[in-house]
Amino acid sequence: MGKKKTSPLPMVSVCTPTFNRRPFIQNMFQCFRNQEYPKSRIEWIIVDDGTDKIHDLVKEADIPQIKYYEVNNKMPLGAKRNFMHQQVTGDIIVYMDDDDYYPPDRISHAVETLTEHPQALCAGSSEIYIYFKEMDKMIQCGPYGPNHATAGTFAFRKELLKQTKYEDHAALAEERAFLKDYTVPFVQLDPMKTILVFSHEHNTFDKRKMFQQQQDPRFFKESGKVVNNFIRRKSEKTIKKFFMDDIDNMLKYYEPGHPTMKPDVLKQIKEIEAKREEMKQEMIEKDKENGPIILNRPEGSVQLSNKQVVEIIKQQQNEILQLKNDRVEFDRMSDLMKIKLVELHNKTVSLRKENEALQKEMQNIVHIPPTPPSFLEPNESPPINKSDPVLHA
Repeated sequence: MGKKKTSPLPMVSVCTPTFNRRPFIQNMFQCFRNQEYPKSRIEWIIVDDGTDKIHDLVKEADIPQIKYYEVNNKMPLGAKRNFMHQQVTGDIIVYMDDDDYYPPDRISHAVETLTEHPQALCAGSSEIYIYFKEMDKMIQCGPYGPNHATAGTFAFRKELLKQTKYEDHAALAEERAFLKDYTVPFVQLDPMKTILVFSHEHNTFDKRKMFQQQQDPRFFKESGKVVNNFIRRKSEKTIKKFFMDDIDNMLKYYEPGHPTMKPDVLKQIKEIEAKREEMKQEMIEKDKENGPIILNRPEGSVQLSNKQVVEIIKQQQNEILQLKNDRVEFDRMSDLMKIKLVELHNKTVSLRKENEALQKEMQNIVHIPPTPPSFLEPNESPPINKSDPVLHA
């Protein structure tokens, strides 16, 4: 018998938007070269709208999978991603941003996960890790929800593009609209096989501000993981050295990559921050209007925080649920008792009838004439009546 034919692996389109990130490009190339997924099943779409184009680095790298597109005018990130999608030919699109670390199994893990979950149109990681070198801290962000992820972790089927696209004007936080308010059928990726983000001076959004803002500790907390948990292969020594040793000096003297070169992004960041501050003030004013919540106790009155009120409500809800469960159990036991009572009643009726029958039988026995007793000994003949006429016949 011949060998069983296996289906070819899906064709993958890796997509990378870039803008003035020259110091990162060689490192980005190395992350791609290290990918375990067969290069014969990959195309790499790079769209460059920077003022410092990287066509020379692309030519020097001589990576045959690259399809490099230069755009003369700066594009918002949403429009740039939409433009990339128009160039793809693969069955699965995988994002690899230009300034992050992607492990060698980034593509293979994403393809495998989507293959194992045919109902999902998109995959990504809602849990990601950010390393802050100046503080030597690894921060875990998320997970936020089963249908949530950041764009840098996306991998999705090409058919999803028939249903959705990015908002052309979006310069950041573009994921929500693309995922249709997080309703797209989704599957989560293993963050350890997906991405490691490094905080650096040229981040579009300064991630150090996250420490200054009040973050929910459920979604922003220090992790026990270290860089070596992610970048752990011998073939990745140069990548690790870049992020841990070289990056700061390289960025220090590279003015084109400074965030001020992205006025559209900075504008949207200010708009988002202003909107958040407005919402925060509205909540504060609403709390003032509602006034404090006072709980009266025998030992005195206590002012409760919103969190305490929520906890009390949750406790009462649990108690109500327990009472409902107790009532259900009581009703069940009551029904069982009713069944037992019916059985006992039927048994009593049956016993009464049996008793009446026995009494009647006893009465019949009482009216039967008694048999006279016999005083003969065994084998003794009865006495002969000599006056019996039969004897004299």
